[in-house]
Amino acid sequence: MKKMLPTLAAWNFILFCSASLAQPILTATGLNPVLNESYTMKASEYLSPGSAGANQTWNLNFTTGTSGGLSTFVTPSSTPNASSFPNANIALNRPSASTVVYYKTSGSAFQNHGVIGGSASTVMAYTNPEDLMHYPFAYNNTYTDNWAAVFVSGANTFYRTGTTTVTADGYGKLTTPTATYTNVMRIHFVQDYQDSTDVFGQPYVISYYNDQYMWYKEGTHFPLASVYEVTTDGGDFEGGNYLMGSSSIDPSPSFISSSNLFPNPASDKATIEFSLKENKRADVVLLNAVGQQVESTQIVDGVNGLNTVQLDVANLPEGIYMAEMIVDGMVATTKRFTVMR
Repeated sequence: MKKMLPTLAAWNFILFCSASLAQPILTATGLNPVLNESYTMKASEYLSPGSAGANQTWNLNFTTGTSGGLSTFVTPSSTPNASSFPNANIALNRPSASTVVYYKTSGSAFQNHGVIGGSASTVMAYTNPEDLMHYPFAYNNTYTDNWAAVFVSGANTFYRTGTTTVTADGYGKLTTPTATYTNVMRIHFVQDYQDSTDVFGQPYVISYYNDQYMWYKEGTHFPLASVYEVTTDGGDFEGGNYLMGSSSIDPSPSFISSSNLFPNPASDKATIEFSLKENKRADVVLLNAVGQQVESTQIVDGVNGLNTVQLDVANLPEGIYMAEMIVDGMVATTKRFTVMR
């Protein structure tokens, strides 16, 4: 029986890309992560990735899953292990998974330089970075990159070596439980790698094969959705995830036409305004910077047209917060704001 792979494995090897309807060209400006942007993903079951090709329509109607917490791009120097990744210039902090992933961005490539994660805070530093994307990158472009890393687990030093093949194999429209997106590019991402060490003087090798599909949109520096299947010596794992909300985009499903939060920064109260296209129940959830709910859900009997919800933030500590507007059980939009006095 297939088993769900923990989402950390999927999120540690994320890519960043964009698309346009006619022969998309992926660029560093549209794909590379941006400092202080935050994203929330939801882990779910595996679904078929659908077909490759131009002008595709992909329907990823995920039905189960849990929130993976907030992920935020930060400076490597703001993390306690920055010295292990001297060439990284941006990092993805995932407090809910006790994980930080280190990257290097440039106008020609997006690279994985390593990760710190897990309860044992394992440090995996790449001796040869993994190229996650090349720029510019067009539909049907492909490349293969060789990479290597080293890490210590228990009393053993492991050497990880592998190849990653990246192919832009389709573009079109994507539907997830959160929203429908147009001008989307699909990336077929394949990793074939091994961990090797010595156990009591004998060589020990573990093999992995990650077959993953990811969807991206121009200007969104995080995957809209992903499905993956990983084969290891210990069995097969599969799963998926999709974007719930971010500080940089507003997915705006068909039932919500616009939204706004003010003032920002807020000191005592913050007001959310959003317009519905029909009468819908709306839940508003307030999350802190690590994706934890800090205020009870506020339920609004939303009506067709403009709706207003007021959040009391007077007793909250200063910092960054996310207000999620959930309509019919789906995250319609997420607003990032600051509490400051």
